Amino acid sequence: MSSRVARGRRDAWGRLSGLQRTAPAAVAAALLLVAGPALAHVRSQSFSTWDVRGGDATAVFQVSAVEATRLIAAAGGATDLGALLRAHLSTHVSVHRDGAPCTPAGPPRSLAARTGALRVELLFACAPGGRLAIANQAFFDLAPSHVHTARVRIDDEPVFELLFTDPHREHVLPGPAAGSAAPARGARFADYVGLGVEHIAAGADHVAFLLALLLLCRRLRDVTFLVTGFTLGHSATLTLAVLGFVRPDVAVVEALIGFSIALVAAENVAVHVRGGRRGLAAAAATFLVVLALVRIAFGVGLPATTSIGLALFVAAYLPLAASADEALRLRPLVTFLFGLVHGLGFANVLLEVGLPANRLAVALFGFNLGVEIGQLAIVATLWLAGYAIVRRLAGARAPTLALDALSAVLCALGLFWFVQRALAA
Repeated sequence: MSSRVARGRRDAWGRLSGLQRTAPAAVAAALLLVAGPALAHVRSQSFSTWDVRGGDATAVFQVSAVEATRLIAAAGGATDLGALLRAHLSTHVSVHRDGAPCTPAGPPRSLAARTGALRVELLFACAPGGRLAIANQAFFDLAPSHVHTARVRIDDEPVFELLFTDPHREHVLPGPAAGSAAPARGARFADYVGLGVEHIAAGADHVAFLLALLLLCRRLRDVTFLVTGFTLGHSATLTLAVLGFVRPDVAVVEALIGFSIALVAAENVAVHVRGGRRGLAAAAATFLVVLALVRIAFGVGLPATTSIGLALFVAAYLPLAASADEALRLRPLVTFLFGLVHGLGFANVLLEVGLPANRLAVALFGFNLGVEIGQLAIVATLWLAGYAIVRRLAGARAPTLALDALSAVLCALGLFWFVQRALAA
C-alpha cells in the first residue's frame, strides 16, 4: 500500500514537473509568434552625428545593411540599399528653426562605411536666430521598437546625446532662446536604462536564449542560478568592451549568439534520449569542422579557428552529463560562458553610439541596469505564467513531447541565425 502511495506521489510530481517545464514553453511560443517581425531583424537601431554651426546643420546617419533591408518591402522590391536609404532619409529626417523648415543644401549622399554598414550625409541650411529642432521619423513606422542615438555638437560646445524612440521622434536643441549658450544634458541616466530595457525586449535572440534555458528548469532555485550566471557573464564583457579592453568582432559575436540558442535548445531534447548528448556532440562537431573547411576552401563564413574552437567545446562539454538533472547542474557554467558572448552583443549598442568619455560610466551602468530589469521582467513573466498554469492543470498529463517540440523550434531558429550570420561574417 505504502509503495503504491509513494509511486503515486512520484507520478504526480513528475506530471507537475513536466507542466512546470511545459507551461513556460507555451507562453514562450506565444511570445515568439507575437514577435514575428523581430525574428528577421534581431534588433532595430541606427545612429547619427550632427554638427550644427550657425545656420548650417550636417548630419551623418549610420545603419547596418541588415537594418536597411526593411526598406526593400516598403519600396516595392528595389534592392539598391544605398539609394533606398538616401530616399528614405530625405523624406523622414528634417530640421526646423522655430517651426520654419530648413532647406536641404543638396541631395543626401552616401559615404564610405565599414563592411555591413551604410552611411549617408544630410545637409541643411536654416535661417539665422531661434532654436533648432530635429525631427527623425526614419524606421519607426517600419519597426516601432527602433532606437536612434544621435550625437550632437553645437559650434564648439561639448558633444551631447539624444535618444529618438517611437514616442519621442523630435528633440529641440538648446539655443539663444533658452537664455544660455550651454548645451542640453542630452541623454539622461533614465534614458540609458530605458535603452537597455528596450534592447533586450526587442532582441529576439537574447529572449530566445533565456527561453531555451527555462525549458529545462524545474525549481525556482534553478532559474536563479541560471539568471545569475547569465548576468555575471554579460555584465563582465559589456563592461570590458565599452571601456575598450575588448574589441569584439560584431559579425562573429552575432553568429555565436545564434549558436548558443541552438546548442542549449538541442541539449534540452538530447537529455531525454539515451546517448543523445554524445550523438549531438558528434553531429555538432562534424558540422562545425565542415564550416571550418568551407572557410579555408572558399573564404566564406566564420574564421576557421572559431569553428574549430566551437567543435572542441561541444565535443568536450556535451558528453559530460547523462541525465537532465546532471545537465541542469552544468547549466550555470555554460550560461556564464554564453553570457560572455551575449554581453559583447549588448556592448555593440553603446560602442556604436560613440559616447564621450565623461558619460561612459553613466551610460554603462544605466544600460546594464536596463538590461537586467528587462531580463528579470521576461523571466518573471514566463515563470509566473507557467506556475499559474501548473496550479490550474496540476492533474493533467504533461508529455515531454511538448517540451521537445518547443525546444526543436528554438533550436531551428538558433541554427538559422547561426548559419545566416556565419556566412555573412
